[in-house]
Amino acid sequence: MTNKKRNKILVVDDDKQSLIDIVEILDSDYIVYTAKDGMSALEKSNEVLPDLILLDVIMPYMNGFDVLVELKKSDNTKDIPIIFITGMRETSSEYAGLSIGASDYIRKPFDANITKLRVQHQIEIINLKQDLEQTAIAAQMSNHAKTIFLANMSHEIRTPMNNILGFTELALDLNLTAKGRDYLNKILENSKMLLQIINVILDISKIEAGKMELEHIPFDAHDMMAVCQATISPKAHEKNLELRIYAEHAPGKVLVGDSTRLLQVLINLLSNAVKFSETGVIKLFASIVKSEENSVTMLFEVKDTGIGMTPDQISNIFERFTQADSSTTRKYGGTGLGLTISKNIVEMMGGTLNVESTAGAGSTFSFEVTFDTVDSDTDVILKTIKIEMQKPTFEGEVLLCEDNLMNQQVIYDHLKRVGLNTVIADNGKMGVDIVKNRMEAGAKQFDLILMDMHMPVMDGYEATEKIAAFDLGIPIVAITANIMTHNNELYKESGMTGFLGKPYTSQELWQCLMQYFEPVSWQTEDETRHVRPDDDLYKKLAIMFMEKNRDIFITLEAALRAGDNELAFRLVHTLKTNAGQLGQTRLQQIGQDIANRLKKGEKEISPLKMQALENELNTVIDELTPITAD
Repeated sequence: MTNKKRNKILVVDDDKQSLIDIVEILDSDYIVYTAKDGMSALEKSNEVLPDLILLDVIMPYMNGFDVLVELKKSDNTKDIPIIFITGMRETSSEYAGLSIGASDYIRKPFDANITKLRVQHQIEIINLKQDLEQTAIAAQMSNHAKTIFLANMSHEIRTPMNNILGFTELALDLNLTAKGRDYLNKILENSKMLLQIINVILDISKIEAGKMELEHIPFDAHDMMAVCQATISPKAHEKNLELRIYAEHAPGKVLVGDSTRLLQVLINLLSNAVKFSETGVIKLFASIVKSEENSVTMLFEVKDTGIGMTPDQISNIFERFTQADSSTTRKYGGTGLGLTISKNIVEMMGGTLNVESTAGAGSTFSFEVTFDTVDSDTDVILKTIKIEMQKPTFEGEVLLCEDNLMNQQVIYDHLKRVGLNTVIADNGKMGVDIVKNRMEAGAKQFDLILMDMHMPVMDGYEATEKIAAFDLGIPIVAITANIMTHNNELYKESGMTGFLGKPYTSQELWQCLMQYFEPVSWQTEDETRHVRPDDDLYKKLAIMFMEKNRDIFITLEAALRAGDNELAFRLVHTLKTNAGQLGQTRLQQIGQDIANRLKKGEKEISPLKMQALENELNTVIDELTPITAD
């Protein structure tokens, strides 16, 4: 027999000749240790940790059965297989040994061939088990290494993606030609597509690592269906497909679960239905199949009239990176990961994702999920499913702790767009010092702190803990590209109140800010985007604006200091009217707000509002200067 490694065997027998005989049989193939009684066997087992023990049944002081029982009590030796050796012929002895954990029996006198075969059989099982354990450990280490790699790559990819998305959205606010706006919109659209692919890969890794968790939050199923309708309708309309979406209502009940992940599954199934259909109807039906006092079971079905699948294609459809065939990938695109993720999410929810399909006649994907429920008349806060919102305008001041200059600029400009003043700290220590200095001076503190997690000198975790120790009650939101691992608990432990993942869109940033600021006004994004009319009237209005308003802020401040509210009101009213004529809605809104306050008789305008007015006025003047200089 040839072994790549020499396994260790302990032979225990009080008969000297038996030890000599069995050592002679096994010594050429294994490393053989011996013991002459039960006590020395226990000591030797813990000393050498053999792969296999051959144990005599009849011995003085401690018989083989007692030795086996003691071996099973120790964590070091409990898994070592035991072969009993005995000269007894009674089957009752063999039964007794096997019933307490022995793996096999070898009878005396020893037959060399039978002894070798029985030992070889046990050693092969042992080695196979050890190989499987090593393979499993290697696989775990490989998955762990992959998880770390993806977490690091996530950060490295998502940070520049954040800047691409951010600067593109900011650029769309500028005065652009129609062609320039079209190019930027295409950059934005493709950047979001790339981000979706990154998120899909990260979702797969989260599932494999067991890091994906489900929320358990009340939500409105009809709101979720409305988002499905709003998301898929444009795609269906482009292909002249009819889209039908219906959800049965559970009277008096509110569903509790993870609406975000459920929405992810439904959007994936609907997107596939549209992708693989050229004519016909796409249907999403959600019906109640069972309703109990505190739960509702719903059946979700997505049906299409598309290309369908063969039985062989169906059998592989949920495998990773798999589509029906290579021609499908070439024609329709996609990563082949969406259904894998959807299947795993549905299973995490306690359901099974099923598919019925006929080649050329369409497909139906369905699953059932049981949700906990609460009464709709109870005081519950429904999870808001994110939909496109109007652009809010806030008042307040934000401390941004961020070391990356590009990130500083994109976040600063985004916050400026919605009326927030921003102070920048290049690292966590600077942020702590700025907060501490304001505290010691008795100055007004920041309304919000946006904290990057990876900075030199002092990272976001330590900076947050130090600021939280001041007990000032300033909300701190983590901004990080690392969304692979479950760091939410670490953020909370450090004292953070929220989390914003990079890259983020304007909508996602506004949703975050809405948790900490009350909007003072609203406007749609389209209202902030104007293609400047290239005509003489606009130029004349711009020249008049510059003549009347270049120094208006200095005059306004003087009027307020002198207590002349009537003059201050006229100045602001004129400024906001002129701004409206030029389509400068942000300046117009700030001016309108201050004018309203003065009209109500307020004697003082807050420094933040005045700062916002000055900043926006200077921005407009900078924008108009090249026009009026021509």
